[in-house]
Amino acid sequence: MSGYYRCTRLALEYAPTLSRHFGAAGRVVGVFGKPDNKLERQLPNQDYKAGFVEAEGIYYPFGTDKRVLFGIGAGGFAGYYQKDSYSYLQATSGQVNAYELYSYRGPYAGVLFSLNLDAAVGAKQLYRVGAKATVQNGINGGRTSTYNLTLARRL
Repeated sequence: MSGYYRCTRLALEYAPTLSRHFGAAGRVVGVFGKPDNKLERQLPNQDYKAGFVEAEGIYYPFGTDKRVLFGIGAGGFAGYYQKDSYSYLQATSGQVNAYELYSYRGPYAGVLFSLNLDAAVGAKQLYRVGAKATVQNGINGGRTSTYNLTLARRL
């Protein structure tokens, strides 16, 4: 029905260390975006919005007492989404000449898996920078991959 949407994802996270090899993370997430496909961008009101909460357990195979942390996570999420798209589209030579708009919306829940890599910055190691790659089940049985830059401060 429709293609990929390039999205911005903003999250506020609390991630305590539970032991030398385990941690947890809880996040409140907001996502918004527009279609990536040039054909879909010709249509009015094409966007994606979602808000949800995530909970994840993280295993740190090399320990949590290092300056650089590597973690493998698994968890779940639940929330609400709205994807404004189309149910019918006809195009000739890359130009849309007929379409019917349609909105998909509703509750959204599932599982997620992640790889995490971050490093402590500064002598007191109060700040961390890192990257996270997440795979989760998507809308209508698809798969969604996200890549995040993490900026954090230790409390």
